[in-house]
This record gives sequence, C-alpha cells and structure tokens, in this order.
Amino acid sequence: MSERILQGPFLTRAQAARRAGIPARLAAHRPDLLRIEGRWLQEAYFGFQFDRTGVRPDLGSVVHELKREYSDIEIADWLVRPNQALGYSSPLKYLKSFGVERVLAAARNSGPIPEAPIEAPPVFDRDHRGHHPPTRSPAVRRSRRVTRRPAFGNR
Repeated sequence: MSERILQGPFLTRAQAARRAGIPARLAAHRPDLLRIEGRWLQEAYFGFQFDRTGVRPDLGSVVHELKREYSDIEIADWLVRPNQALGYSSPLKYLKSFGVERVLAAARNSGPIPEAPIEAPPVFDRDHRGHHPPTRSPAVRRSRRVTRRPAFGNR
C-alpha cells in the first residue's frame, strides 16, 4: 500500500474532549480514541469517532481492541478502506449496520496494514572514496549584502 487515507473532519484536543465529555488533558490517554500527531503536525482527532452523545461506543470498542497491535494511523486507514471480508464496504460503514463482532473478525483476518519502518539516512564515511556530504566550517560565514530601501512608497 502506498499511501494512507486519513478521513476528516479533524478535531482539536479541546473539541474532541468537549464531545467526549472529558477534560482536555485526558483526551490523549483514552484508549478508545484515534488521534494523529507528528513533529510538525498539531494533534488532531478523527471526527468520525463521535456522534451526538459522545464517543461512538461501537467504534470505541473496535479501536480499543485494535490498538493492542496497530498504530492509530493504521487503524484509521483500515476503517475507511473497502474491505473484501465485509462485502467491500468500509469497516466504518459496516459497523453501523452489523455490529462490532463482524468488524473485529474482519480485523483478525485482514486487519490494518502495518506502516513500513522509516529508513535511516545513509551514513557517510569520510575515509571512503565515495560521496561525501558538503561540510562548512562553523568559522566560515557567508556575508549577505544588505540594501536599505523603503518597503513602500518612492524608490
């Protein structure tokens, strides 16, 4: 699989906590909530996890079970993709009609696809005659010529 499908809308931690009826500081620790976060990405929660009453209990129990083996992104991707074991319906849609047990059975048979491990960048050996990364001494600085012009108006 080449790319993940992440279906919105997305909620902030405060919005998700308000919908779940819990304090915001506890939202990240809920085992029945899926969230995404990253180095340059603000924490976000999937909107499909909630209904008018709060966290969808059927989806929450599936998420809680799958989190033992899979990451949040792997689960969220699997929930929105068509699944052969569920008649090519997505587990998220199938869950509304047929319940938790069938979706969990489908997860056991053809569950989320694990993320590929991130490869480490190549290590360059200075003694090796191959490619070397460019280096610059910290003492050497490039100077930029600065021109002073008004930002607006006459030039």
